[in-house]
Amino acid sequence: MEEPTVIVEEVEPSVSKTSFEPERQARIATWLQFPRRVVLLLLAFGIAQGFIVGLRVPLGAMAGGLLPGGREMVWSLSWTTRQPVIEIIIERLPNTLLLMMTALLLAALLALIAVLIAVLTHWLKQRSGTLGSILEGVGRLLAFGGGSAPVICVGLLLILVFAIQLQWLPAFGMMGLAGSGGLGDRLSHLILPVVTLALFPALLTGQAVAREVTLPREDTAGWRLWLQGLFKGLGVLLGQIGGLLGAGALVEMVFAWPGMGRITIEMMMRRDYPVLLGALSAYAGLVLIGRLAAELFHWLERLVRVPLLSPPPASTSWHKTARRVWVILALVLLLAPLGVAVAGLTVDTDEALQMDIEHVGEAPSDEHPWGTDRLGRDVQARVLRGGALALGTTFGVAVLLLFLAGPGGAVTGLLGSRRLLWSESLADLLLFPADVLLFIPSALASSLIVILVREPGLIVAGLAVLVALLPRAVRFYQTLWLAAPEQRKGLMLGLVGLGALFLGSLFGGLTLISALDFVGLGTPPPTPALGSLLSEGTMMLVRNPTLALAAGAVLWACALALFTAADALVGFFYTKGAMARLNE
Repeated sequence: MEEPTVIVEEVEPSVSKTSFEPERQARIATWLQFPRRVVLLLLAFGIAQGFIVGLRVPLGAMAGGLLPGGREMVWSLSWTTRQPVIEIIIERLPNTLLLMMTALLLAALLALIAVLIAVLTHWLKQRSGTLGSILEGVGRLLAFGGGSAPVICVGLLLILVFAIQLQWLPAFGMMGLAGSGGLGDRLSHLILPVVTLALFPALLTGQAVAREVTLPREDTAGWRLWLQGLFKGLGVLLGQIGGLLGAGALVEMVFAWPGMGRITIEMMMRRDYPVLLGALSAYAGLVLIGRLAAELFHWLERLVRVPLLSPPPASTSWHKTARRVWVILALVLLLAPLGVAVAGLTVDTDEALQMDIEHVGEAPSDEHPWGTDRLGRDVQARVLRGGALALGTTFGVAVLLLFLAGPGGAVTGLLGSRRLLWSESLADLLLFPADVLLFIPSALASSLIVILVREPGLIVAGLAVLVALLPRAVRFYQTLWLAAPEQRKGLMLGLVGLGALFLGSLFGGLTLISALDFVGLGTPPPTPALGSLLSEGTMMLVRNPTLALAAGAVLWACALALFTAADALVGFFYTKGAMARLNE
């Protein structure tokens, strides 16, 4: 992990006109952090549940007041199966919990391995310089290459390689067709979806902990530092429960896993609102449990925190050079999404839309370098055009988030950085609306907004992504304020911090836009979109995987470039936990 250019000890600001010393106020704020957060989260959960119940009014109006056949609305029964909603949730919830808990365990293991490797490369970097810096850069690229990819891309690639080509593992369902359901059968079906789901939270957790334990501190060999790293990791991992549940719904769709996420998306498409609202309430309850556990570990981390070393050791010229090289390399990678956008805008629209039934599903050729789809349309033209439209939409979302999330993150970050009871409490109150919105996973929140608007399209999808990302972007920028070196807050937060917020929003927006398109709630056909092309490619995965591979490769390359560039800018701060805020 790269270090900030200047490492300084956090200095508590003096507080005038008070009867308590600043140190005593800081201690009080520390001890009351967890109880205060518990109260606020319980209040936010209650409001979120009230909001979900309140959705019955607009959803009922959209349904016209009556079900097909003239039956009156009953919110306790599914409108399509007439089965009690609670029974549907109870039937599917254990399968989702099995997937989530196994993914969390694997993510924790992968994060631990990543931290140990990062500590080793940091040790080599401190002693040998060149070798350690090279290994650190290579390790980052390898980790980012696998972890930053959208779960749809990872899932389809694993199915293609391990289920179709090698035939080592089953691709779909929870058990074999024979329905034996034995332990071995279930484990074999669990491997691919769990790996798909665990990579991204493992990457974010490993990044955050590795930065925490490699900063120069007063007691670098003490047990408190490693205990601090353990609490940090558990807090960051469990804090991503919302992102994990949202990604899990997509994973359940890709692998036909009979969980709550899959039934939620299916009933959302069928406009079966009772099941949708019941599932959202269950998701909010799971998010509450995860966030309460995360707050507990964040509190414990603060209690055992080892102070930063003061005065800081001077950075060597080689370390400064290596840091600049990494930032330049990360920014150069942005040429990938820029190239996709330019190429997509220059593609002839007719090439992307014109059907040719005489050349259906063809392999790559001179006329069609990436082949044709099931309607004979040029895959290259459709993928590039879809990539340009997705990047253009997310660019607008990221610009708006700079103006909407930037001020909120700056104010709450400035208050929180004072580490006093009154300032932290005020920051929490200002963030209370964000706490309420975070109880609905971003993938489901954006889908719900599209359902409510009832007019699918790029603009509506962009607005849905904007609303879903806004509370997460505010917390992202607040985290940077809390972790900025004291003497460089103005320059870093004004340039580097906003740049990281912009690139992080681009990454999150591209992932959400693609998810909406994948489930059919984004760009309407025949306009191409990366997510819908991946969905279409899934149906041709056995016979002709070219479409899925082409769309997945473009989406993967853009996501990798945006994540790497955002991470490089976040590296100027004292934390890597800001990136995990986008996955809450």
